[in-house]
Parts: sequence; C-alpha cells; structure tokens
Amino acid sequence: MQQPMTSSARLFIPSLADTARVNIIDVTDLREVDQWTDALGVSETELRLAVAAVGTSVQDVRDHLGK
Repeated sequence: MQQPMTSSARLFIPSLADTARVNIIDVTDLREVDQWTDALGVSETELRLAVAAVGTSVQDVRDHLGK
C-alpha cells in the first residue's frame, strides 16, 4: 500500500478559480514576473520579450524560450 504524501511532497493544486491563470503569464503582476523568471531561468527582459513575441500562454512562452 502506498504511503500518503507528506505536506512537503505535495504539488501545488490551484483552486478552480485560479485554473485559468495557471496557463497564462501576467507580466503586469510583478510577483508573477519574479516567479516565472525563476521557474524558467530567464531574465525579466527575456520573459517580457517572449510574451511580446508569442503571447501570454505558458506553453507558447516555454516553446519560444526552448524550456
């Protein structure tokens, strides 16, 4: 029988209200910009240029950046 995950091993699961935001990058929210630059390993400028080039879709930005 599999042991339940400890709290530190759980993944972030967004609420239903946040589900739509999980798939977009909001470059007007500075906290979100910080989170995405860390997650993608890019500078703020690189993130903003990628969003300007391909839009706010996380997958499109990842593909554009090769991440």
